[in-house]
Amino acid sequence: MKYGIREGCLREPWEKVFAIAGELGFDSVELDIGADYKNTLLWTGAGRKQVAQWANQGPELSSVCIGGLWTYSFGDADADVRAAAREVTRNTIEACAELGVKWILIPVTPGKEVSEEEGIAHWIEEVSQCARIAEQHQVILALENVGRGYAKSAQGLLHIASAVDSPYVRTYYDFGNGLSLGNDPVAEIQLLGHEWIAILHAKDPGGQRLGEGRLDFDAVVEAVRSIGYDGYIVLETPATDNPPAAAKHNLTFLREQFG
Repeated sequence: MKYGIREGCLREPWEKVFAIAGELGFDSVELDIGADYKNTLLWTGAGRKQVAQWANQGPELSSVCIGGLWTYSFGDADADVRAAAREVTRNTIEACAELGVKWILIPVTPGKEVSEEEGIAHWIEEVSQCARIAEQHQVILALENVGRGYAKSAQGLLHIASAVDSPYVRTYYDFGNGLSLGNDPVAEIQLLGHEWIAILHAKDPGGQRLGEGRLDFDAVVEAVRSIGYDGYIVLETPATDNPPAAAKHNLTFLREQFG
């Protein structure tokens, strides 16, 4: 198993987060691209070279989250909004291919001025188009179960991913979100299995640090092992008032649990 951390857990800019994550013992960093995506370093060739330099000196860049999809959703009724979602996704795919990043986190966000049924249909259509680009660049689009989204369960993730029907569209399962959304993380891990889970997020609802919340980690660990998963587990936990200390505790906890 390998362990990564989202930039937000450390509350540091990109130029510092790799070095800090490396000092704490993490294997990788996950960056987040917000609504102002054209002003991120991943948008230009020079910016990508700078990110590559930071990653080469510390933990690797394992994954990139397109947080901007909360503003520009594939499910939106407005075609211009969906076009912006395609634009940021296409550029992120190209950037990840250039940087050797395998996974892109795709939060399945809701659209505006549209029913859920219509929004999901838009998602399937738009992700199908992006999947062809992802295949060309050998990058996985990993759909995440998120609150307020269209895929609040493993079954919801499977509905969209199966309809897209591409080996380059899989899931980014968050077992903490699964619990928070009223589902059984163990059953969802088993439903998705090794075939559909590309990467995992770790959080513990109700606690500031892992092991302090409501998640049954023993059961989750057993479920993850039972499907033969041995990839990345990425922290998405509260930064707290001491981000490095919290991150170190959580990394130690994960290693003790998963080995």
